[in-house]
Amino acid sequence: MLKIAVVLLSGITFGALLRKHPVNILPKIIMVLVWVLLFSIGVEVGSDTRIIGHLHDLGLEALVLTLAGLAGSMGTAFALWKYANRRTGR
Repeated sequence: MLKIAVVLLSGITFGALLRKHPVNILPKIIMVLVWVLLFSIGVEVGSDTRIIGHLHDLGLEALVLTLAGLAGSMGTAFALWKYANRRTGR
């Protein structure tokens, strides 16, 4: 937890120092890293034989909860993205 706090505070400090010199490629790098993270999680889940072997036990309720959580996360992320980019006209 301390590592996370140190990295976060370092990023905030670095961002504050670069406020006058925007890094235009940063949003693209972040998006690529998010996709890599999602792919890595998929590989981890797919390679776990316990999870794959018990998919039938999870049932419809787990599927509905998963899809609802995914839809909510995607909707919230999209709304936040639109809100954050409303001034730039993207």
